[in-house]
Amino acid sequence: MSTRDETQEFFHDLYSSIPRSFFSNLESTERGFGFVLNYLEQSEGEVISGDLAKSMNVSTSRIAGLLKRMEQSGLITRQNSSEDARRTVVEITPKGKDLINEMKEQTHEKIELLLERISREELDTYIRISHKIREVMEE
Repeated sequence: MSTRDETQEFFHDLYSSIPRSFFSNLESTERGFGFVLNYLEQSEGEVISGDLAKSMNVSTSRIAGLLKRMEQSGLITRQNSSEDARRTVVEITPKGKDLINEMKEQTHEKIELLLERISREELDTYIRISHKIREVMEE
């Protein structure tokens, strides 16, 4: 059985190997929710909706629709920036934090299964090749 640190390290390596274009499709609401919640949880300071759109490589209108659904679900709050009313500040709620923690736990369980069935050397080779693919796709 692998350790929590090992699964977190592998998740970071795996996540960073996925091409950014992978996140451009918001057809899967759950995927979009997870990305936004993770971004908000890890951010330091204010997060502006435009920052999320850039990070996900989607239009501001698409991110606005996603954030509206997330707000209706009680996962985030949105409010106008005190510095510039044209900017929308997005914050994660306790319910959102609970959901992202649950999603992370499920991800860790899947990664533990990977590490039990596939050698770390093979997985590292996969990650190395995935990084090369990402570089080519982003050219």
